[in-house]
Amino acid sequence: MNSASSSPSAIRDALISAFRESLVVTASISGDIPSLLQCAYSRHFGVQMPSIHNNKSTVTPTSAPSLESLLATLSKLPPLEPAAQALLDRARSILTSGPPLSMNVELADGEELPVALHTLNQGAVWACLLGGGANPDLEDRVLNEAREKWPDETDMHDKIRKALTPEAKCLWFLCRKFFFTLNVAEKDGESYQYTVYGDCYHHRMYMGRLFMLDTDYHAALTRARMPRALEVYSAWFTLIARTPKGLWGWGACYNGELGFQSSGFVDPTRLTFPACPKVAELEASLPAWEKHRMVTDLSMERWQTFILTPVGTVMAGGSSEKFVDPVEREKNKHLFHPVAVPGGFVPDHIMHVGPLHAVTVILSMGDRQVISGDNQYGRLGLGHENEMTAFEELPFSVDLIMPSLARNCNVFLGDRQLHFAGLALLHVTHSGLLPGYREGNLCLTATQLRFPERVKGFFCNTSALAWVTEGLTHLCIRDIRMYCVQFEATAFGQSLPGVPGADVLRDSTSQWFRVARVTNRVAEMVECEVPSSQWEIAPVDVDPWPEQ
Repeated sequence: MNSASSSPSAIRDALISAFRESLVVTASISGDIPSLLQCAYSRHFGVQMPSIHNNKSTVTPTSAPSLESLLATLSKLPPLEPAAQALLDRARSILTSGPPLSMNVELADGEELPVALHTLNQGAVWACLLGGGANPDLEDRVLNEAREKWPDETDMHDKIRKALTPEAKCLWFLCRKFFFTLNVAEKDGESYQYTVYGDCYHHRMYMGRLFMLDTDYHAALTRARMPRALEVYSAWFTLIARTPKGLWGWGACYNGELGFQSSGFVDPTRLTFPACPKVAELEASLPAWEKHRMVTDLSMERWQTFILTPVGTVMAGGSSEKFVDPVEREKNKHLFHPVAVPGGFVPDHIMHVGPLHAVTVILSMGDRQVISGDNQYGRLGLGHENEMTAFEELPFSVDLIMPSLARNCNVFLGDRQLHFAGLALLHVTHSGLLPGYREGNLCLTATQLRFPERVKGFFCNTSALAWVTEGLTHLCIRDIRMYCVQFEATAFGQSLPGVPGADVLRDSTSQWFRVARVTNRVAEMVECEVPSSQWEIAPVDVDPWPEQ
C-alpha cells in the first residue's frame, strides 16, 4: 500500500467506508461486525467514529460479491495499532469462518475448549453474571409479587427497581451460552420471596450458589458468602442452608432461632452447638466436606428451629420452655439445646405447625410419637390442659397436623380419621361432627369427627368449617349458616371488594365463585373475583364414621 493510502485520513476514510458497507452486507450475519469496526476505529484514533446515518436498506439480501467486496476493503487497510488490529482480524475471521460459538462447539481429537467465560460450567457462568450485576428476573416477577402484596409500599418498589434494572437484563443476551444458562437456572434452580411491612427478601439459588436481596439491607443481589448450599430452609426472614461444611444461617434472628440473638439482618453465619455436646461431637467427627450428614431433618416455623440429628434433636428460638429442660435453658436460652424427650427416643421425622404461642410439634421414631407445644384448652389431645415443659408420648397416631388458623384447637389426621382436640367452637359443634360437645366445652382427649361419608378435603379456622365429599362441599359458618355447594372446592375465601363477609370458593379449574343465595341448604353460586382472604382446603382421605 502506498504512503498516501497509509495516511491517517486515508485509514479514517477506509474504516468509515468499511463500516458503512458492513451495516448492509452483514445484517444477517452473527458476530456484530459493525461494532468491531467501530471499536477498531476508536482504539486506533482514540476518538469515537463520527455518527453515520445509513440510508441504505438493511434488508438487502447478503450476496457473495458484497461480502467479498467488504473483505477486500478490509484487506487493503494497513496495519493498525495492535489493540485495533486484533478487532479488525476478528472481523475478517467472522467473514471467512463465521463467529466463534459459545455452545455446541465441535472439537477435534485432542482439542480442548478455549479458556473463556462462556466455556465454564453453567453454575459458574450463572454466578459470574449475577456477581457482575446481571438481572435474572426478565419478567419482573419480584417487583410484581411485591406490588401485588403491598401495593402502597412505593419505597420498597423503588428499591427493587434500582436493584433489578431493565438494563442489567441485557447481559444474558451477550451470547447463546449465557441465555441458555439463565433458562436452565430458572428451570432447575430455586427461589424464595417473603414480603411484609415494606421489606422484601428474595433469593435465587442454582447449583449451590445463592444470591439474595433484602431491600432494607442490600442495594443489589448479593452473593451469600458460605459454602455451596445443598438445601435451604426458610421461615419468614430467617433462613438456614445445609452445606458440606455444616449449617449456615442468615436473616432475622430476634428470638435466637439461629442459636444466638442479634438485631437487624444477619449475614450468613456458621451455626454452632456449644450447649449440645453430643451434636457438637458428631459434627466434629465427620470429614471436612461431609458435615451435612449431621442433619436428618430440619424444621423452621415462626421464630423456632428444630434440628434432628442421629444423636438427638435440638432446638432454639421462642417458646423453648415447652420443649427444653428448664435447667439447661436457663444457662443460655439463646443457644441450641437438646429437647426433653423420653429416654432413648431419637426421632427421624418432625411435624411442626402453628404460630409462636400456639405451636404444636410432633416427633416420630418409627411408629412411636411424642408431642409438645401450646396446650391451652387441651389442644394437644393428651387428656389434660397442663402447661408443657417436655415431650409426652402421643396416645393416638398422627400422620398430619391439619393446617388451621384456630389457635384454640387442633385437628389431627391419622389412620384415615380426623381427630379434634381443644376448645369446641360454635361452628364445629353445630356441624354435628362432634356430638356430645357444646360451644365452649373443652375436648381434652382427641376425639374422632363423625363424617357420614368419605371425606376428600378439609378446612377449619375460627369462623368456618368446610369438608369435601363426592361432588359436594359442605360448609358451616360461625353465624350458623350451614349449606352445601355442588362442586368439590379446593379453597375457601371471604371478603370480596364491596362484599364484606362474602363466602367464596374455588373450584378445580381455579375459578372463584361466591354464594349468591341459599335455598334448602344448597347454595347458588356465581363467578367472582379472587377474594382478599383465602385458604386452601387440604386434600385428605378420611373414612366415614362406622354405624354403631
